[in-house]
Amino acid sequence: GRHLYEERQMQVFDDIVTQEAVNKLNLQRQYEEYGDFETIEALMEETKGKEKNFEGIYEEVKKYALVRSYYQLFGDRVIKQTEDYDYKKMSRGVITAYWEDKLNSISLEHNESKIEAYNLLDDLIDFVDELDENPDIGLPLYNAKKMTEMINGWAYGTVNIIGAFSGNGKTSFVTEKLLMSCIVEQEKLAIIANEMDLDQYRKLLLITIMGTELYETFKNNHSDPRFNRKNINKGNFTNEEKQKLIMAGKWAKQVTAGQDALIKFIPLEDYTMDNVELVMRRYSKRGYGRWIIDTAKPSESGNKERWQQFVEDFDRLYKLSRKDAGGLNLATFCTIQLADHYVGNYWLNEQAIADGKKIKNVVDLVWMMRPVFPTEYEGGSRELKVYNWVPFEDEFNEDDAYEGEEDEKVVTLNDGNKLIKKRMRLKHNRVYYALFTPKNRRGQSNLTGLGVLILSVDFNSNRWVEVGYCNNVFRDDL
Repeated sequence: GRHLYEERQMQVFDDIVTQEAVNKLNLQRQYEEYGDFETIEALMEETKGKEKNFEGIYEEVKKYALVRSYYQLFGDRVIKQTEDYDYKKMSRGVITAYWEDKLNSISLEHNESKIEAYNLLDDLIDFVDELDENPDIGLPLYNAKKMTEMINGWAYGTVNIIGAFSGNGKTSFVTEKLLMSCIVEQEKLAIIANEMDLDQYRKLLLITIMGTELYETFKNNHSDPRFNRKNINKGNFTNEEKQKLIMAGKWAKQVTAGQDALIKFIPLEDYTMDNVELVMRRYSKRGYGRWIIDTAKPSESGNKERWQQFVEDFDRLYKLSRKDAGGLNLATFCTIQLADHYVGNYWLNEQAIADGKKIKNVVDLVWMMRPVFPTEYEGGSRELKVYNWVPFEDEFNEDDAYEGEEDEKVVTLNDGNKLIKKRMRLKHNRVYYALFTPKNRRGQSNLTGLGVLILSVDFNSNRWVEVGYCNNVFRDDL
């Protein structure tokens, strides 16, 4: 019957065409066993006048043929009726979906990667209470209130990037903002380094401690609070220089309560993502949840284009660091080098990563920085208008007749304190950096209205001070 219906589009059979089909399909024995054409004739008589129900009847036949096939595979459970499963009431498609789901569930349970599914709408009210009691705030960056607010702290389960051109202070930046923060907060940190060695990092850390934490102490107890950074490589220290260095080492020991293993330094001469992942998996099990990769670059494979390898490496870093889906829930910060042909650009975004710009798609934060150009200083042709909110408390500002400069205004906070928006002039005897935010999953970015943050930088002391935001950086990317 199926052959005549599907191959010859016949719905009414006679004995001649039926016999032809039997001969063609070599089914003479079965044909005689089930009563020859008399059985077919009886079925046609039974269904006469019910031609409109043919499709339904045919579908029911196919459904039970399917049930028989599943029965051969899974046994009695196929015909066992439960609250969720009743093959008599279910269509053929629903039955198929039910058993395919069972097979898929088994495959997921035995998959190498852990895969879980959640009901997004479950317990939303309880989730509100959880957010209220356990805010999603990461580690504060060292002496960086604005940067901390910008990203809501350095959080676990994130991959973050700070990009700059060669020799423009990437390592200095992460040493002061991230390494110092982990020391002060006693957070375990591991550094994977492929450019600077252990001694170089120790020197930079001592310089940073002297230039930040101990600067005021030196100011009160020494003729000169500064330490000439160049002298740390020369040796033969004066008594004052050696005393300052020893005080820096003692400060670190005291603040960390003698936890010498708090900061783990791991040099990787053979920098490949396989080695990076091996190291991160090993030390994450020892409690190292915060990571700096300095400098992240394409694995040394040679099998693919460097930019393509770079993108794939960051995809692995993202999967390794994320909170769910088999990740290790790490807080990862990577320094990257921007493409040389973007040196001199006023505006920085992911284009400055050149062919590797697709790494932006998988990371949580992209920061890029460059020195402020001479034309952007006070009086320059492209002078930056930098503003900062400061306490409204000095006598001059409290004068009712004071109107301030253009765009300055005063706001009153809920606690009654007042803040004034002050114009910050960029002085020619200082070094400033512009920090761009092309992407930020935990807050605003330059695309969504965040200004460019201006930093005052003293490389001799490795001190990075937030000056304020500006919104008039020249857009040479458009």
